[in-house]
Amino acid sequence: MPINYINGIRLHRSVTAGLHRVVSRQEYLNKINVFPVPDGDTGTNMAYTLTTIEEGIRDKAYKDIKRMSMAIADSALDGARGNSGAILAQFFVGFADGIKEKVSLTAKEFAQAALHAKDYAYDALTHPREGTILSVIKAWAESLLESCNNSNDIFSMLSKGLDDAQISLENTPKQLDVLAKAGVLDAGAQGFVDMLEGINEYITSGKITESDLEVIEQEDESIDVITNEKYRYCTECIILGEEIHRRRLQEKLMDFGDSIVLAGTKKKVKVHIHSDLPREVFSVCSEYGTITGEKTDDMIKQQSDAHKKHFPMAIIVDSGCDLPEEILEALNIHVIPVRLNFGDVHYVDKVSLTSEEFWKELENNPIHPKTSQPSPGDFRRQYQFLSSHYDSAISIHIPKKLSGTFQSAVTASKTVANFPIDVKDCINGSVGMGLIAMSAAEAVQDGKNYDEVCKIVDKSIKNTKIYISFNKLNNAVKGGRISPSLKKIAKFFRINPIITFNEEGIKPIGITFGEDNKADKFKRFVESKIPKNNNFRIGIAHTKMEAFASKWAKDLQKKYGKGNIILTDVGPALGVHSGPGSLIFAIQIL
Repeated sequence: MPINYINGIRLHRSVTAGLHRVVSRQEYLNKINVFPVPDGDTGTNMAYTLTTIEEGIRDKAYKDIKRMSMAIADSALDGARGNSGAILAQFFVGFADGIKEKVSLTAKEFAQAALHAKDYAYDALTHPREGTILSVIKAWAESLLESCNNSNDIFSMLSKGLDDAQISLENTPKQLDVLAKAGVLDAGAQGFVDMLEGINEYITSGKITESDLEVIEQEDESIDVITNEKYRYCTECIILGEEIHRRRLQEKLMDFGDSIVLAGTKKKVKVHIHSDLPREVFSVCSEYGTITGEKTDDMIKQQSDAHKKHFPMAIIVDSGCDLPEEILEALNIHVIPVRLNFGDVHYVDKVSLTSEEFWKELENNPIHPKTSQPSPGDFRRQYQFLSSHYDSAISIHIPKKLSGTFQSAVTASKTVANFPIDVKDCINGSVGMGLIAMSAAEAVQDGKNYDEVCKIVDKSIKNTKIYISFNKLNNAVKGGRISPSLKKIAKFFRINPIITFNEEGIKPIGITFGEDNKADKFKRFVESKIPKNNNFRIGIAHTKMEAFASKWAKDLQKKYGKGNIILTDVGPALGVHSGPGSLIFAIQIL
């Protein structure tokens, strides 16, 4: 039968059917993931993003398609993971915006909203690439518009759109050489087509019946949270299980904090607690089922931002920035954490998993960990909070060539009105990124205005160089940061590559020879790069090399002054890719 309109309930059911298909295909999507980084997590990231949407709209089957699409878009932003997930989130935001104020859509109106969503998806990236999920979205949206000019039937329009999207998917290897060389289709594009196939199957078979959904006409009231300065972290997660005994769980959580709220049913519980021990909280919750949506907000930091005097500009970094905690606090630098996981067990970088705990887990866990960038929703929440207490912000992040973190920040920055945010690609990482953040924060404390600080950060990025030495290349190869061919060459010639970052990503900058005394050889190499006459600052970071790094830092402090040498360890998120026994040396000309 022809379908002449689509309302909120139909959209809800269609999206639910589509996301279920993607979730069922996540392992296959992981296997074919080679672009932009061959880290094998596109399926995981897309499934996480779409599952978060499902959780956000599960009890919100609004008749009004505008309200329904806004609920989908908001959930997508909060849960977006990976490049494809971030693009999907922006797609849903654009679709909601394209609906205007309509309560239902005709075929032509649906096609126009899809085209609007396509434009939003392209605008989400600073350098869009064809041969990716973007190409498939474009082919699908343009097909819808062409079809609706000939028919008012939404079913036939979507069927033709799926056909054209599949053709675009098959063409992705012709548009990206990396796909052709690997003999695969683009994983993100495949995931989008999978979602369309799930929607088409639902429309054809009607697997989701009316009795499965309850129409909600009013939003549920949210719970007001009162912060407690006794504990540092406002810790939250969702538990999915079969027979969750909330009273017993509450009794166990009382040992870890207060302000405990457990809302939900025996199968789904939202946990809220103020605690200094998020890792232990998540561990206890995991005994009752699968936990998702882990969140840890630093309440002490938020209290300081809200109620204590501070300079009008906020400096923000992601947890790929390595600095001692005392420097972060003294310079009022805000940190948005990266996520990482060992299989189904997820952690918040440097919050629910410290460096020491990470190395123990890495040694004992047979599953190699993976990292996941902060979502646009993570940035948006932080930006919106800061906009209430600051006049502007500078957000400094690990290179866009290596992570989608930068793009998540850019996407989120566009959603906060009347709050200038300059998002910077620091072309650096670890303690090198830390030195750049220090320069920014020091300029703020010197009373520089927004434009002046932006220029200082740009200069600092150009004047900061990082050198990285790996004990072994295994972790960097597994994470897709170094090619397997480089590892083979290094092993064959018994050389130890020293790498740095530039605008194109990772770049070899030097080598040492032999397996013996690698650290000493690296030390001699980088010390030869210290400028003779310039005013500079040095940063040293390490992974399980504390004794060597500490002695090295003390020797340099004696020579150049204690205030010019920063020593820290590498956090878990970067430790995933560097492995134990690595050294990082950064030089910043002031």
